Amino acid sequence: MAAQHSSQWTALGSRIREARTQAGLTQKRLGALAGVSTHTVWCWEAGRAKPTHEHLVELAFHLETSVAELEGRDVVEAELLKETEVYFRDAVDGLPMEDVQSIQNYIRFVRAERRKRRRLET
Repeated sequence: MAAQHSSQWTALGSRIREARTQAGLTQKRLGALAGVSTHTVWCWEAGRAKPTHEHLVELAFHLETSVAELEGRDVVEAELLKETEVYFRDAVDGLPMEDVQSIQNYIRFVRAERRKRRRLET
């Protein structure tokens, strides 16, 4: 199981490195933009650690790509998710912070429920 995660993290790290290089950013600059250390960016790119979903969102934003593309999803799925991310950003723009926080809490709830269902299925 650990080897599978390591392999997935290495592939994710390679995609982060490629997107960073294409964006013309150093690890130091990307770290500063994402609010993490240069060492953390190095660990992600080396496949030694996996960024949280929140960090993936930050990375995708600063690298002008999508979380789906960084995760290596297929092209159709990646494009659909990229469009959804743009739509979502537009939809929450200008909402009061308490509404944005309510939306975040709902998303967390849905994800937790999905994890529970998966555990029950196994």
